[in-house]
Amino acid sequence: MNENLLIENTTVVTMNPQRDILTNAGVAISGERIAAVGQADEIRARYPHAERIDGRGKVVLPGLINCHTHISMSLQKGITLAVPDGLYRVMWPVERSLTPDDCYIGALVGGAEALKGGTTCVIDHYFHMEQVARATTQLGLRGVLGHTIMSRLGPIIGEREFEEAVAFVRRWKGRHPLVTPWLAPHASDTVSPEWLDSIREIATEEGVGIHLHLAQSPQERTYIQEQHGVGCVEYLYDAGFLGEDVLAAHCIYIDEHEMDLLAESGAHPLYCPMGHALSGRPARAWELLQRGAGVLIGTDCVCSNNLMDIVGELRIAGASQKQLTGDREAMPASKILEMVTVDAAAAIGMGDQLGAVVPGYLADLVVLDFEGLHTAPCYSLLDNIVYCCNGRDVATVIVNGRVVVQDGELTTADETELVYLVEEKGRALMRRAVEKEEDLAWIWRKK
Repeated sequence: MNENLLIENTTVVTMNPQRDILTNAGVAISGERIAAVGQADEIRARYPHAERIDGRGKVVLPGLINCHTHISMSLQKGITLAVPDGLYRVMWPVERSLTPDDCYIGALVGGAEALKGGTTCVIDHYFHMEQVARATTQLGLRGVLGHTIMSRLGPIIGEREFEEAVAFVRRWKGRHPLVTPWLAPHASDTVSPEWLDSIREIATEEGVGIHLHLAQSPQERTYIQEQHGVGCVEYLYDAGFLGEDVLAAHCIYIDEHEMDLLAESGAHPLYCPMGHALSGRPARAWELLQRGAGVLIGTDCVCSNNLMDIVGELRIAGASQKQLTGDREAMPASKILEMVTVDAAAAIGMGDQLGAVVPGYLADLVVLDFEGLHTAPCYSLLDNIVYCCNGRDVATVIVNGRVVVQDGELTTADETELVYLVEEKGRALMRRAVEKEEDLAWIWRKK
């Protein structure tokens, strides 16, 4: 088997320190790493026997890192869309009926959709994380994975989940090249102060990051204010919980002071453009960036977003922040691309391995087809990537040197089978949930 692969005659958005964009270029891959990047003729001469991918009319990007996902929730697509308090009224009641196999099938389908949408790495937070890791490694999807910890309110809570979360980290550290285990407390209001202190201590001892939700709802903010007299961000800041190793999803219900605290702490607020827009409460991502906070981008779950299309998410990110701030120059395309490549890679501790098309880096790459009517003419490449492209333009995806999407189709799973499985498993989950929770009857519609 030829372990060398060459993408030739293409355009490369390197995201290297100089932010070079190369035309008529080639990218050589050897094993799991990028071996060379340069002019097509030169690279072809150096790797004459490599398997080739024709890059004419295409653009090569570093693999895109989706910084907040729950890929197993593909079984629940759209169920909280436009539902007030959907997290509490719909999502949690449904999740009380989840099985480990639901999470495995859900992660297969959600992970497959993520790959086809241009994601090469997900930062994922959910229950039954062992099954999620099983699915991502099967698909060839890179994952920073954390088993959800909740001490109160949620659908699956208790000491057993805390213990499993820590055990998951210890089982998977160094076990597989595509899995980086983290700790995943749910939110500031669903995890006790004592547990948060323990999680902070264990994360530091184990050298792993923390992924949680923060200030995501009025209910969370009200509870923390009632219990501690401050907002959610200030509460965790005062507790010494926040730091550069913390990824905090949403950060919507915060004040000006807490925006400054986020920036000072080094924690990374996670902006989910479509989910936030559909909720009617966009995060103040551009303002946070201007204050020095390390904002990153995620899709969140398909319950509230409906798609795992990270390429398409970029357009919403720019448009929403321009509208929110009233500034047409807010959130430029160059910054948006940094947030899902170099910035995200640094935040997960892989800034010297991922996020750029550079020799020696891991070969996580996305190839976009630029031969459509909607991408022509192209006067500003970065603007066209962000504002003209979506997941349907993803032609090839390579993770760790392995082609996992080719000509727009998965190579690691049967898409037809996945569609059948998600329909079957999803409807079975809804039936079980409705039987247990009478208040959910309104969400079930028989075909």
